[in-house]
Amino acid sequence: MATFRTRARTLDMLGRQQIAGIPTAISELFKNAHDAYADNVEIDYFRSDGLFVLRDDGVGMNKEDFETRWLTIGTESKFVSTRLPPHFPNKEKRPMLGEKGIGRLAVATIGPQLLVLSRAVGASDLITSFLNWSIFEWPGIDLEDINIPLRTISSGGLPTDKDVAEMVEEFRISAKTICHKVDHKLFNKLEIELDQFDIDPQDIDSYLKEPTLNKNRNGTHFIIKPTTPLLDEDIDGDPTGRKTFAVTSLKKALLGFSNTMTPDSRTVIKTAFRDYKTDELYDDLISGDEFFTPEEFKGADHRISGNFDPYGQFRGEISIFGETIPDHVITWSGNPGVHTKCGPFKIDFAAFEGEARHSTIPNEEHARIKIKAEQLGGLYIYRNGIRILPYGNTDFDWLDIEINRSKSAYYYYFSHRKMFGTIEIDADKNSLLVEKAGREGFQENKAYRQFRSILRNFFTQMAADFFRTEGLHSDIFDLKKTELSREHKARLAREKHIKERRKNFEEKLNDFFEKLNTDKPQEEVLALTERAETQLRITRSLTDKQLAAKKILELERVFQSEIRDLEETYLITRPRIPLRDMTLRDWGAYTSAFSTLHENVFSPARSIFEELIEEEVQKASISLNRQVRTEAALDGLGKQVQIKTKYSGNEVKKKATEVASNAREVASQSLKAVELEFREVMSDFQKMDLASLTDEGFIETRDKLETRILRVTEEKGELLRSIKEQLDAIEVNSNISTIEQLGAIEQRNLLLEEQAEADAQLAQLGMAIEIIDHEFSGTIRSIRTSLRKLKAWADINQGLEELYNNIRKSFDHLDGYLTLFTPLQRRLYRKEVEIHGYKIFAFLEELFRARLARHNISLTATKAFSSSRVLGYPSSFYPVFVNLVDNAIFWLSQQNPHQERKITLDENNGTLIVADTGPGVGIRDLDTIFEFGFSRKPGGRGMGLHIGRETLRRVGYDLYLIDGSGGAKFGLIPKAES
Repeated sequence: MATFRTRARTLDMLGRQQIAGIPTAISELFKNAHDAYADNVEIDYFRSDGLFVLRDDGVGMNKEDFETRWLTIGTESKFVSTRLPPHFPNKEKRPMLGEKGIGRLAVATIGPQLLVLSRAVGASDLITSFLNWSIFEWPGIDLEDINIPLRTISSGGLPTDKDVAEMVEEFRISAKTICHKVDHKLFNKLEIELDQFDIDPQDIDSYLKEPTLNKNRNGTHFIIKPTTPLLDEDIDGDPTGRKTFAVTSLKKALLGFSNTMTPDSRTVIKTAFRDYKTDELYDDLISGDEFFTPEEFKGADHRISGNFDPYGQFRGEISIFGETIPDHVITWSGNPGVHTKCGPFKIDFAAFEGEARHSTIPNEEHARIKIKAEQLGGLYIYRNGIRILPYGNTDFDWLDIEINRSKSAYYYYFSHRKMFGTIEIDADKNSLLVEKAGREGFQENKAYRQFRSILRNFFTQMAADFFRTEGLHSDIFDLKKTELSREHKARLAREKHIKERRKNFEEKLNDFFEKLNTDKPQEEVLALTERAETQLRITRSLTDKQLAAKKILELERVFQSEIRDLEETYLITRPRIPLRDMTLRDWGAYTSAFSTLHENVFSPARSIFEELIEEEVQKASISLNRQVRTEAALDGLGKQVQIKTKYSGNEVKKKATEVASNAREVASQSLKAVELEFREVMSDFQKMDLASLTDEGFIETRDKLETRILRVTEEKGELLRSIKEQLDAIEVNSNISTIEQLGAIEQRNLLLEEQAEADAQLAQLGMAIEIIDHEFSGTIRSIRTSLRKLKAWADINQGLEELYNNIRKSFDHLDGYLTLFTPLQRRLYRKEVEIHGYKIFAFLEELFRARLARHNISLTATKAFSSSRVLGYPSSFYPVFVNLVDNAIFWLSQQNPHQERKITLDENNGTLIVADTGPGVGIRDLDTIFEFGFSRKPGGRGMGLHIGRETLRRVGYDLYLIDGSGGAKFGLIPKAES
C-alpha cells in the first residue's frame, strides 16, 4: 500500500473551467482511450445507484505513469507516436488527440469521487487509486497536504470491496487532518459522499464482462459514484418534450465519435454508452443505428466525394440521382498560387431531396432519414477518423449553410437538414488546424479562415453547377426531378383511383354479407315468388284459354327477368386493382357464398315457379306450346343482354373518342410549344452582337440558345412518347390486358407490403416481450424462491396449504401469460402435471365472476368436462381457455339482453369444448379467425386465437372452430386424434 502526495496547485481547481460540460468531458475521455491505443471504450451508467463505469482496453498505466502524468495537469500523460508500445505491433500509428491531459479533469465533471483501475500492457501489477475531487475545492487548503491512496494488486486480478473500503477510509483520515481549516459543512458533505462509495470491482467485472482488467488484461477503468444530477439531464434532454426532433447534447457530442458513416470508413475505436433504466434493461445511446449508416449514405439522392489539393482546388466524383460525373473540378480563387495553410483534405457527403415526391428514396425510408437528418444532419470533421467537436452539430453553422439557405433555397440549395457527411483531415497534413482548449472548434487562425473560405466557395459553386437551372450540369437534376415529380403525381392519381374503387368494392362485399346474414336474399326471392304465384292464380278466372295461356307466358317472362335482375344485385365483379389480404379473403368467401346462394336460393326459385306454372296449366286445362314458350324466354333474355351490351359498347366508344381527341390536342400543343420556343430563340439571336464576343463568349452563347431549344424539345418529346406508349399498350384483342398485368403486379406489391407490415408488428411484439423478460425475470426468480420457502411452511402448517395453493395458481397464471412468448424452460412447473377440468372451470368462474354477473351471462361445465383430465403445462392450457371465455363474454354482451347468454364447457371423445350462444362466426371469417392480426372486435389486436393455437400446437394439441353458426364452438383436441 502507498499514498501519493499531490504537488501544490497541480490540480488547481481541477481545471474544470476547460471542460464545457459532461458531453465534452466524456468525449475527452474517449479521446484518451484512443490515444492509449484502445480498440474499445465503453460506458455503463446505472441510474438506480448513480454508478458510472468507463472501461477501455488500451495500453494502461503503471505506477509511475499514474503518479507523474495522470495526476499532473499540463504534462503529456500519454504515449506519443514514437513510443508505440512493442506489445501493439499490429496497430497503426495514432496521432495524439487529447490536449495536455485535460481529459483526466473530465472525470470530476461527471462525479465527485473516483476509483481508478489500470494495468499497463505487458505488466502483471494493477494499480488502483481512490480520489474525491471535493476536497480540492476547499478554500485555504495547501494541496500538498492531501494524500491520495494508491495500491498495487499483484495477483493478476482486481481489488476487493475490502481494498476499496480501506482506501476510502484512508482518504477520510487524510481529510480529517486538515478539515479544521474549513467550514465543518464542507467536511460533512465529503463524508456523505465517501459513505456512498460502496464499490466492489470484482462484482462489477462479473456482470460487465469485456473489456476487463481481470486475468492480467491491460487497459484503464474509471468507476465514479455518485454521479452529478446533470448527467441524467444531459441524457434525457428536454423534459417538456416540446422539441419533437431534438437530440440531447450528450448524443450530439458522442454519436459518430469514430467515423462509421461513409461506405469506405474504417472504425478506429468502438464506443458504447449503456444507460441502465433498471439493473438489466438499458439503452445503448450511441449504437451504430442511432447514427447515419453506410447503407443510408448509399441510398441518398446525391453524393459528392473528392479531394481538395494543397492549393484549395477540388476534384472528385459527383453523383446526382445516380448519374455520375467522374472528374468534376471546382476552383478556389482565394489562393495566389501557393500552398494553403490549412493543407489538403477530403470531403464525402450525401444529400437528399426534402420532399419525398422529388426523391428516389422510398417513402417510408425517406420519412425516417428526414427525421434523423433533422436531428443529426450536417458536416462532421474527422481528424484521422476521430470526430472534432462541435462540427456536425446542426446549431453550429460554421459554413453559413443555413444562413445562405434562408436567403435563397434555390440559389444555395444545401441545408444541414438535407445532408450528412464528413470532412477528413490529417494530424500531419493539417497540423495548423488547431483546436481551442475548451473544445469549441478550431482556433481562428489563417489556416482555419482559408479552410472555411475553400468550403464556402465549394458549396456555392456546387449549387451553381448542379442545382440551378442555368448550371453546367443542371439538366441532370432538372430532368430527373421533373420525372420523379411526374411519377409521383401519376402514383397519387393511381392510388386515389384504386382507393376509391377498393372502397366501393369493399362496401359492396360488406353489404352482401350483411344481407346474407339477415337472410335478405331468401326474403326477396320468397316475396317475388309469392307475388308471381298470386298473379298466376288470377289467370284461373280467365275464360279465354288462349288469353290465359298468353298471360301465363308473359308472367313467366317477367318472373325470369325479375329473378335474373334480383340475382344480379348480388353479383359483384372484382375490379382489376390490388386488394388487401383481408379483402381477398372476403372475396374468396363471397364467391363461395354466391355460388351457394345461386344453387340453394335462386335456382330453386326458378324451379318452384316452373312447378307453379305446370300446376296452373293442369288445373285450367291450358295447353302451352313449348316452342313458343322457349322463344319467349330467349327473346326476353336477348333483349336484356342487348340493352346491357349496347350500353357498355356506347361507353367504350365514348371513351375512345375522348382519349383520341385528348391525344390529338396534346400532340398539337406540343408541336406549337416547340415551334414557339424556336421562334423566340431565333428572335433573340437576331438581336445579338456576335462580333463583339470572344471565342469563349460566342461558344457559351450558342450553347445556351441550343440548350433552350433542346430542353423544350426533350420535355414535349417525353410527353408524346409517354402518350404513345400508353396507346401502344392498349391490346384490344388480347386475352390479358395491360390493366390486368398492372393489377397483377400491384396486387403482389400490396400483399408484400402487408406481409412486411405484419412482420414488423411481430418484430415489435418480440422486442416488447424481450423488454418484459428483462423487467420481470428478476422478480419472477424472487417469487419462485419465496414460493419454495412458503411451501416448506405449508407442508407443516395445514392452515397455510390453501393459501400456498392459491398463490401458486395465481402465479402460474401470470407466468403462463409471460411464457407464451418465452422459452418453455422458464415455467414454474418443470414437469407436466394433470390438469383437471373442474379446476379449470373453478379458475375461470373466479376470474370472470364480476363480468359474468354484470352482463348476466351463465358459465357452466358439463359433467364430462369437470371429470376430464389433461396431462400438460397449466401455462399452455389456462391462457387459451381465458382467451376463449373472454371473447365469448364480449360477443354475448353485445347481444339483445332478452336473448340467451350462456357459455358451456364440455368434453367429447378427448376434445375439450368451449361453446357460447352468441352471434357466432360469419361465413367470411371461418378461415381467418386464427390469422395473426385478424379481429372483428373493436380495438382488438387479433393475437389471442393465433397465439393460443400456436401454443397448443407446441404441446401436442390443436385449437379449431367446430361450428360458427348459432354461436361459436371451439375445440381443443390432441393432434393424434385430429
